[in-house]
Formats: sequence, structure tokens, C-alpha cells
Amino acid sequence: MSTSTRTVTDRFSPAVLATAFATFVAFLGIGVVDPVLPIIGDKMGASGAEVELLFTTYLIVMAVAMLVSGVLSARFGNKRVIIVGLAIVVVMATLAGLSNSITELAIVRGGWGFGNALFTSTALAVIVGLAEGGTEEAIMLYEAALASASRAARFSAAISVRSRGATPSSVRRR
Repeated sequence: MSTSTRTVTDRFSPAVLATAFATFVAFLGIGVVDPVLPIIGDKMGASGAEVELLFTTYLIVMAVAMLVSGVLSARFGNKRVIIVGLAIVVVMATLAGLSNSITELAIVRGGWGFGNALFTSTALAVIVGLAEGGTEEAIMLYEAALASASRAARFSAAISVRSRGATPSSVRRR
């Protein structure tokens, strides 16, 4: 059977597909939250710089954590690191919803970035390592999960923003 006629379930193992789906869900969460952060900041009385801090904290922690996530995966195993990363994201997302100040929210966003770094880099390694169709197909699957999540998140965020009475122009594009 040629590659072009095989279905995605023929080309990838359940573990690869589960990891790709988890990647989709993780990036869906990021994509929904980021566009509404300015609205959240506004509701909390935050300045523009404080709202930027919410983005910056997340990105800086994620970037630094990506440097060590490979070492952690090698030491503790990919599955453990992915599960711990996702668990951290879930806990931090919950805490973000309970935050009462921009400072609390910035700290939680940093934790969220740490969890996402553990998950993101390890998920790509797992997809590439377990995929039988080759590295190129595996990376395309990962990128498809990211792109699909990005588009679905923008759509969801737009609906959320409009349902709360904000206009799209009041939400900064990221």
C-alpha cells in the first residue's frame, strides 16, 4: 500500500496519535488564553506593561525550561516528562483562573510556561522517535497539530471575546 493511500491511523501508532492530540489540546489552551490576556488585564486594572509581563514571563520561563527538558526526558523518561508537563499546565491553568492580581497571574503564567516547555519539546521527540513513517511525516503531524490548534484557538477566542462584549480591535493580535 502506498503512503498516499494509507490513512493516518495506518501510518502512526496510537502512542504517536495520542501525543499529537495532546499537543493539539495544549496549544489550543495557549492560543485561547493569549488573545484574551489584555481583556483579563483590563478587568484587573493592569497597565499595558503589566499585561506584557504576562506574555513575557510565560515565554522567558518556557525558553529557559526548553534548555533542560531534554536532560529531564533522558533522566526520567519521555512519558513521565510529558505527563508531568501536562499536569503542571492543568494546575497552572486552574490557578490562573483563581488569581486575584497581576503579580499572581504572572507567577502562574511562568509555571504554565515551565509545564508547557516540558511537554512541547518532549512531545516532538516522542512523535519523531515513535513514528514509523519517517521523520518528515512525523514533523508534519506535529506541525499539523500546532497549526490546527492555533486556528481553532483563534476562532474560540474570537467567540469568547465577542460574547463578553469586547471588540476584536480591543484585543491585540499575537
